[in-house]
Amino acid sequence: MTIDKQKLQKLLWSEAASFRADCADWKRNTEALQEFLGEKTVEEVALELLAENEALRKDAERYRWLQHGHSGYIEVVEWIGPHATGMTGEDLDALVDGAMAKAVQS
Repeated sequence: MTIDKQKLQKLLWSEAASFRADCADWKRNTEALQEFLGEKTVEEVALELLAENEALRKDAERYRWLQHGHSGYIEVVEWIGPHATGMTGEDLDALVDGAMAKAVQS
């Protein structure tokens, strides 16, 4: 699921603030939130976002593990001429960022 998290956050905060203040805007904010969510409930969206967050966390952990060179068996290398250089830390970040930027330009 791709969702505009900033817009969702703004709508949820408006909903919560209106409800707490018991103001007349509560109904309008509730309707805007329902329109934004479409057929999904807030609970369904929250569960999907939690699952997405968990998947992203696992990806980040994998990358950090590689980045810090915790394995003697797996290494990211950059080939320059006839030699390979093991990449970790900020060097690996720069290598990956450069490769991703190059891929976007293609």
